[in-house]
Amino acid sequence: MVLRNLAEVEELERTPLSVHVPERSVYERLQNACARNPDRLAFRLLREGRPDEETQDITYAQFGRQITQAANMFRALGVEPQDAVSMLMPIWPATFTAMFGAQVAGVANPINFMLEKEHLVALLRSAGCKVLIGPDPDVLPGVWDRIEQIRHEIPGLKAVMRIGGPAERPGVDALHFDTELTRYNGDRLDFTRDVSLDDTASLFHTGGTTSAPKLARHTQRGLLTQSWTNALAILVGPGDEQVLLNGLPPFHVGGATCAGLAPLSQGATIVIMTSAGYRNPLVVQNLWAHVARFRATCLGMVPTSWGAALNVPVDGHDVSSLRITQSGGSGIAPEVARAVSARLGVPMMEGWGMTETHGFATMNPGAGECRLGSIGVRLPFSEVIVAEVVDGKVTRVCAPNEIGSVLVRGPQVFGGYTDPDQDAKAWVRPADDEQRPAWSEGGRWLDTGDLGRMDEDGYVWLTGRAKDIIIRSGHNIDPVVIEEALHAHPAVEAGAAVGRPDAYAGEMPVGFVQLKAGADADPEEIREFIRGLIPERAAVPAEIFILPQMPVTAVGKIFKPQLRLMAAETTLARMARAVLGEGADIDVEVAPHPRHGVLATLRIAGAGQDALDDLGRQLDKLQLRHVIEARTAALS
Repeated sequence: MVLRNLAEVEELERTPLSVHVPERSVYERLQNACARNPDRLAFRLLREGRPDEETQDITYAQFGRQITQAANMFRALGVEPQDAVSMLMPIWPATFTAMFGAQVAGVANPINFMLEKEHLVALLRSAGCKVLIGPDPDVLPGVWDRIEQIRHEIPGLKAVMRIGGPAERPGVDALHFDTELTRYNGDRLDFTRDVSLDDTASLFHTGGTTSAPKLARHTQRGLLTQSWTNALAILVGPGDEQVLLNGLPPFHVGGATCAGLAPLSQGATIVIMTSAGYRNPLVVQNLWAHVARFRATCLGMVPTSWGAALNVPVDGHDVSSLRITQSGGSGIAPEVARAVSARLGVPMMEGWGMTETHGFATMNPGAGECRLGSIGVRLPFSEVIVAEVVDGKVTRVCAPNEIGSVLVRGPQVFGGYTDPDQDAKAWVRPADDEQRPAWSEGGRWLDTGDLGRMDEDGYVWLTGRAKDIIIRSGHNIDPVVIEEALHAHPAVEAGAAVGRPDAYAGEMPVGFVQLKAGADADPEEIREFIRGLIPERAAVPAEIFILPQMPVTAVGKIFKPQLRLMAAETTLARMARAVLGEGADIDVEVAPHPRHGVLATLRIAGAGQDALDDLGRQLDKLQLRHVIEARTAALS
């Protein structure tokens, strides 16, 4: 089935979750799906992204056997229930085999291979990595070099494995995953494990691309819940008739759960859009040909990918098989959502979720009303409220359409961070007089960090991130107001608003934009254009910066922390130049800091002490920690 409205969600909740999802582990649920659909294709792999290339196909019978083989292999390699099998892998059939097999023998730990070496090592050590897996250069070039750089810095590592490519590769000291797999029993597990619903199945890293390791514990209960609720959200009709295109990375819940575990648990076919996914220009260039060829029923991407897809004409390809298009990861501009729906003739369903909810927690109803700009209604057994929070406790639930903190709890919420200090900051205590559904066990709420409102029909509308709020002279500015105006400019491909340090106002709003291919625009012209679209005078950006490429995360989200650092660096460099004059040599670096959060370092040569003291006094007016390093020689 597919959801129509909140009333239908509540009707489903009249039946216990254990009836909807009777299995006790992800392994059991997937094996049941494989037994129901042995001859159906679980995966179809595109290696290059050409519309006419031959695919590598894997049936559900083969997939179920491979998961069992992987579990037996990992246990034979010494992986125990608390040990991590860490994967620096792109999207690939064997990635899912390794992930689900690892959840049986130990704990799966997919990691973003694009992180810096130091961050990778910190994550692997924190996770307790015992087996490290990476792709052969034939699968995705460049990643294996990272494996070689870090493998000797992981204490207790028992094995390194290589997926794809030839069985033997000269000069590479690693087990070949594909070959080793065939040596193990695929009919049944050769070991026993008493699995609890609260056991950790996976460790997913979160928190961006910098700072201390932050690992979220995904539980068997949470993954089982999401395998059902996310399938309700994205599958229209029986699962064994569905075909999904998946170009999302497996170290993100979008690729691993929403477009991975959920459809697989229903017997759907996943077409893997090359190891590079939607970052592969050939995939995007031929996207509508792929939809037509595979008769895709669901297409989900992040907003930046949808923006790129709209630049590709359908050109007569038959895309009538599509029943749903879906966007997540970050808010999609209304103009883009309308354009997608108009072109394809199907609703654009925006949803919301996070690493800490194992996947989607809300979604616009696929068989009901999709309200443009909303993230939809809560999914079954997900409690979502908008509330006023004071000193870590809910004081009251907000009235309809009143902005507050978006909080969530329920079986789909993660088991907490591995770091106790990080975990303590994630939760909000419930109100003393709270009212809750009959099925709810109550307890603490997960503070999502999002601000939003809920309308009278239960649709949630995000208004920004609590930490994204720009505070100008005590006036709270929602960056979404600015970003919607930026996206309305005909030359703007992507836009974001952040605050930059200001000695008088504390912060001033500034905008960053990436222009569409071939477009031309002047920063001041863009600023004047959006001035008339922003209802609050204080929210008009003080400046617009045009970037050749917007910084994004591995899954295509605009990476606002980097934009904040860039805005701060520009501000401090200008302040230093104004005080020290053109004769000084100035270098400014603003970067994350483990104690101060952010620290600005100004390295300066060719300036006298009096001038440096004056600069220090000016910088002290900013709400930003700084140090000044005076150099006697010119900066290189």
